[in-house]
Amino acid sequence: MVTQVSERSKRMPGGVKAALVGVWIQAVFNLFGAFFLMMLVNDRLDHNQEVEQLGLVRFSTYSALCAAIALVVSGIFAWKRFGWVRITVVAVEAVIVLFSLINFFVGGMPTAVVGMIVAILIAKTMLGAPGREWFNR
Repeated sequence: MVTQVSERSKRMPGGVKAALVGVWIQAVFNLFGAFFLMMLVNDRLDHNQEVEQLGLVRFSTYSALCAAIALVVSGIFAWKRFGWVRITVVAVEAVIVLFSLINFFVGGMPTAVVGMIVAILIAKTMLGAPGREWFNR
């Protein structure tokens, strides 16, 4: 028995495409932020300046780097419709929301709200019906 795949099921839904654009933008910003922070910390240490809470800063830097790598790998394999991509993106977005909340309440950074809103929208799209249908072939 031959089953024909409709043309509509071959194309990625617009919401999922928009979420993947957000994933790529987040990956670029996380990579840029991690390398910039690493460079800043190393420069301060090279000039014998103190870095407050060095362990926390390094943890934050490496977390951003890991998130960026996970998002890049997910963005690459999303076009192949692997189911683990959706789970990975949602997990990374949950961590980004957590770090955004910490940055907002502890660090007093109001710009963290923007990152939190973007992460919530991407996770909502991935958990929604179009995301589920696209990644569950």
